[in-house]
Amino acid sequence: MQRRRFEKRTSLIWARLVEECRPFGDANKPRAWSQYSKDSSAYKRKHQKEEHSSSENGNAMPQNEPAKKKEKVDPEYQEFLEAQGVKGKEQAKITTKEPALEDDDLVKLVLEGISGDTKLSLLFTGLPSSIKQKNLKEWLSPVRVKAMKIVCNDTSAAAFVTFNRPPDVRRVLQRNQEYIGGYRLTISKVKPEEENAEAEDQEEDTAVTRETEEVCYKLIAQARIREQILETGRLFVRNLPFTTKEEDLHFLFKKYGEIAEVQVIVDKKTGQCKGFAIVDFVFPESAVAAYSANDGKIFKGRMLHIIPGSERREKNDKEKAATNEKTSYKKEKMAKLKANAAKSHSWNALFLGPNAIADTLAEKLGVEKSDLLNSDTGESAGVRLALAETRLVRETREFFLANGVCLDAFSRPAAKRSDLVIIAKNLPAGVEAEELERMFGRFGEVKKVLMPPEGGISALVVMGNAVDAKKAFQALAYSRFRTQPLYLEWAPGDVFGEEAKNQKTEQEDVEEAGGEDEEVLEPGSTVFVKNLSFETTDENLRKLFGKRYRIKSAQVSKKLNPADPSKSLSMGFGFVQFYTQEEAKRAIKELQGELLNGHCLELKISNRELVEKDALKRKSVNTSGQGKCTKLLVRNIPFQASIKEIESLFSSFGEVKSIRIPKKVGSRDQHRGFGFVDFISVPEAKRAFESLVHSTHIYGRRLVLEWAKNDDSVQEMREKTAEKFRW
Repeated sequence: MQRRRFEKRTSLIWARLVEECRPFGDANKPRAWSQYSKDSSAYKRKHQKEEHSSSENGNAMPQNEPAKKKEKVDPEYQEFLEAQGVKGKEQAKITTKEPALEDDDLVKLVLEGISGDTKLSLLFTGLPSSIKQKNLKEWLSPVRVKAMKIVCNDTSAAAFVTFNRPPDVRRVLQRNQEYIGGYRLTISKVKPEEENAEAEDQEEDTAVTRETEEVCYKLIAQARIREQILETGRLFVRNLPFTTKEEDLHFLFKKYGEIAEVQVIVDKKTGQCKGFAIVDFVFPESAVAAYSANDGKIFKGRMLHIIPGSERREKNDKEKAATNEKTSYKKEKMAKLKANAAKSHSWNALFLGPNAIADTLAEKLGVEKSDLLNSDTGESAGVRLALAETRLVRETREFFLANGVCLDAFSRPAAKRSDLVIIAKNLPAGVEAEELERMFGRFGEVKKVLMPPEGGISALVVMGNAVDAKKAFQALAYSRFRTQPLYLEWAPGDVFGEEAKNQKTEQEDVEEAGGEDEEVLEPGSTVFVKNLSFETTDENLRKLFGKRYRIKSAQVSKKLNPADPSKSLSMGFGFVQFYTQEEAKRAIKELQGELLNGHCLELKISNRELVEKDALKRKSVNTSGQGKCTKLLVRNIPFQASIKEIESLFSSFGEVKSIRIPKKVGSRDQHRGFGFVDFISVPEAKRAFESLVHSTHIYGRRLVLEWAKNDDSVQEMREKTAEKFRW
């Protein structure tokens, strides 16, 4: 109430806030207050007074009729009118104002005893009370009258006249509203009482049928709208605020089902929403539910108007293309690539073309491309390209880190993708940022292009709005750029997140830490807590275990609340993570059956690892400093690569102690696609891991690096050997 009182006198630019807008069918919607609105009480009071005053003063003149000046009456002209049987104007005005009830009584008296066919009969009302049959026949001449009946009262008279022919009836009807003796006649056809009763019943029936027809029409219209939505699964949302963004509509409609696409129509000059958008759902039933729940509802101060959206134009284009002649295989393949360009399964943010790598590095070193690939020392060309790629990736990473790009976002393939940032890959050598800006600028505003100043083979393009970004992506994906195809990918949504600001400093801190061991959680140190109360929170669970033990985290498993998606519901169990397995076992013994919020807890060791928010970041830090381990596990080694080439690749970062690549059973030459590389010192192993782990390809395959486990001690090896001979 206080908010409403405050807002009642608030002004918005030149307008004043009068009343809060409410959706259709709201029971609290305010009534109309204007005296000109029929639903308002002021309108009803005003018209009730007018009806009451007119019923009391039946002969009174309307107040809004303008006063007329009194006209001068010629006495000779007045004498002439009296001789002709015509009364003066003042008397005529008075006599023509009879009550409606007296006319109805006269009509009933005239029609008494009349039955049969009345097609040739007419009813005359508004006659002067002194009229005779002779006067009426003279007025009707030259039409002949077959029969006549006149009924009079003190002020007026009514007559029932029957004629001989239908043409006479039509001729007399044309004289309706003419004067006789200063009185205006009303001539009408005669309807029997049965017809009048039927007419009244018919009017009532028509009134009822109109109401039912309106209800049926609305239901039919709603059914048609739902059928159209079920065919397309798309909604056209109108009357949106100009500040609406795609994220707002995603948040509004995501609770009704999975959304395939949200397209906000944007003004190119201002960059703001034009007031309408298109929402495409994966399942049409979700679109119908969203339409039923949001049509006519208030969204950011505006009442939404939702109608069915039309089908995509691409479908019509495909149907037209199907009727045309068959295209070549090359064109069909290009069409499929463009169609799948926006799908995540075809993305690879770490892709680097070998030809572009060779051209770029040759240009940087100032040598010919042939000199770079051909070596007099007999070194493999695949190894040289892999080392060149490693160098370019390192330079690109340093440039992106300096410009606030979160590189960890690229290692999360399931992360949400941005609608504005596009990754341009497989760029030819010598490309400048201005050239990319001109190319993407044909489709809309380009806010920023991030590309290494010395030239690179990948870049980040930030578009002004999502609509222009989608147009550019669809048009330029797999298109030919100079001599090679252009590969595009949507960047992660948090590519410019706050995490990127501190990422470089964190990496430097890790490097300074060197070989210092970080406290690592032991396996089997997570406790599964069962039979939790639904009111128990993470804080309650943390307090119970944190009083006695040193714990890493405590978490209650939750699920989405279908009634309120903004809140979550407890699932009745949780996990507590300790630093050591010994502490976890001791907690199970001591706290088994402990009461928490009225529930007896059940504890046991969990086989599942607790997922944390910073799991990915912690993993990257831990893998960069693995204690005193010097051995690397290398996977995805191409089968045509030899041990000598692998040794040549890793020896560029330090002295290699040994390389072991297992071979296939029964084959001396072919290996199994993985191997172990052991360095002499830990810093050399770390340097090789950090340089090659991001993106290094050899013979078209990306090497996957992991830290291998340390060799078992002599005592452990003896125990393993003894277990084999035990019965």
